[in-house]
Amino acid sequence: MTKSQIRSYFQKLNDLNEEQKLYLEIHAKRFEIILNWSNNKNFSSVLDIGPSFLSELLFARFNEKLSIMGFNATESLGGHLASPNIFKQANFIQQDLNFLDAKMLHQKFDLIVCAEVIEHLYTSPKCLIQQLSQMLNADGYLLIQTPNAVSLRKRLSFLTGKNPFEIPRENLKNPGHYREYTAKELKQLAAQSGFTVEKLILDEYFEYPSTISRIYRTFKNIIPPTLRSGITIILKKEPHPQSFSEGEGSVGEETAEREA
Repeated sequence: MTKSQIRSYFQKLNDLNEEQKLYLEIHAKRFEIILNWSNNKNFSSVLDIGPSFLSELLFARFNEKLSIMGFNATESLGGHLASPNIFKQANFIQQDLNFLDAKMLHQKFDLIVCAEVIEHLYTSPKCLIQQLSQMLNADGYLLIQTPNAVSLRKRLSFLTGKNPFEIPRENLKNPGHYREYTAKELKQLAAQSGFTVEKLILDEYFEYPSTISRIYRTFKNIIPPTLRSGITIILKKEPHPQSFSEGEGSVGEETAEREA
């Protein structure tokens, strides 16, 4: 599905409020990237962490093979979610990812999608990625999407005297961003956790509706990949990782795609 098809899909199915319409407009492009990568792949079990519009798109593709992990339906409602119906359709696992239940480590998936989640957590990302590795079948995939902490947009904001990072909110269920990461940091975490990098996509896929943002995106192809705003990293679990100790593991060749 293209980003235009994704927007039309939700607009036909749901009576979206203004907050939901804005979220969909901003994030449809990154949904497109995930769907394009997963197209024609045969996964028997998929876990989507963080209920969102993406959960509904993944359910439309994987049906009963999809499980969703996050807070309960009431707490998940808002701009990130189109409808609570997804909780009735897909297997739902109520879980705070900051304190992952040890029982979860015995469940196995072919694909785990952790999109726009890791930056909201205040616990160690290394612990999280190693735990998610344990939840993957052999040769399983972990797909992470997260904002780039050192994007050009943020650097320009600093130059004008503005802090691009939001102060953490008082709501622990929706605290905002505690810590953002760079592509280099994510590759290092992957190597330490028994993963190889299958694919790395660095792109300007947050499509804010402002005029300044539209002008900025017209020049995105001349922005160095490491300074683009969005990171999509697809990790493949090594069949028999020897160790999770510091510095061990390997990463694949970086591929920075320029998405239209």
